[in-house]
Amino acid sequence: MSKYLAQRVLLIIPTLFLAGTLIFGMTRILPGDAASMMLGNNGEAFSAANVQALKERLGLADPLPVQFVKFWANTARGDLGTSIWTRRPVIDEIKGRLPTTLETLLLSVAMGWIWGVGVGVISARRPDGWLDQGARSLAILGLSVPIFWVGTMSIVLPAKFFGWTPLRDFKPLWVDPISNLELLMVPSLILAVFLGAPVMRLMRTTMLEVLREDYIRTAYSKGLQERAVIWRHVFKNALMPVITLMGIQVVVGIGGIVILETLFAIPGMGQLLISQALPKRDYPLVQGIVIVMACSTAVVNLTVDLAYGVLDPRVRLGGGR
Repeated sequence: MSKYLAQRVLLIIPTLFLAGTLIFGMTRILPGDAASMMLGNNGEAFSAANVQALKERLGLADPLPVQFVKFWANTARGDLGTSIWTRRPVIDEIKGRLPTTLETLLLSVAMGWIWGVGVGVISARRPDGWLDQGARSLAILGLSVPIFWVGTMSIVLPAKFFGWTPLRDFKPLWVDPISNLELLMVPSLILAVFLGAPVMRLMRTTMLEVLREDYIRTAYSKGLQERAVIWRHVFKNALMPVITLMGIQVVVGIGGIVILETLFAIPGMGQLLISQALPKRDYPLVQGIVIVMACSTAVVNLTVDLAYGVLDPRVRLGGGR
């Protein structure tokens, strides 16, 4: 098991390096630069000389290879740099937003997994029934409708017909739990539907496949009750491929949170990225946010790999050779 774990951990290093390298290159090819924007805001005369001088003060005048080496040298030490605009350490900017994003993600993933796995099991036990048909229709809807459209409609339609809008005054969970959940519950439910839809479909499919196996018929022939057969023999074997999809859905959820935080004005990392870092070409802040998201994705994938190895010893033994 230790060798299997070491192999999976080592795979994280090239993944993070590739993600950081891609975001470094992509931010540099965006049109515009922070120095030119800052000159327009602080009233200084806009000229090539002033732009160049400001770039030198901000550390943006170095050749790209030099900037790249500095970026990775600092990142390896845990230093994500300093925001160009706020002049605060990027790690401090992220610390203030990360708990909100994690809370939204955990709510969405938990609700998505619960309804996806639970409804998938129920649908497989009574295939083609009214509950199965309704659950499959909801899953297809969750896979088909764009999340940004659902988020927009959930704001516009209640405001138009009922005069209700989500709260905009965000309060941390430890300050005002009720107000916090009132704001986060709607976007979390929206994201949960999208995350749970493919989980439900795959859970239903794998359950039906396992139920057709010979050893399941043998279990029934021994006189075991349906509940015992489902939970002792079917559920564990059907869950293994679903766990892999769950890990992928967490990654999808991180992308969905970026959209929903912007729509619902939730002060998380997604809003920080879309509303502040990218428009202002704050390269260190963009790089820091993406690195943190990439690390979160890597941790989730590692957890999924370990869970898969625990549930299926063949995977663990194969990885240890």
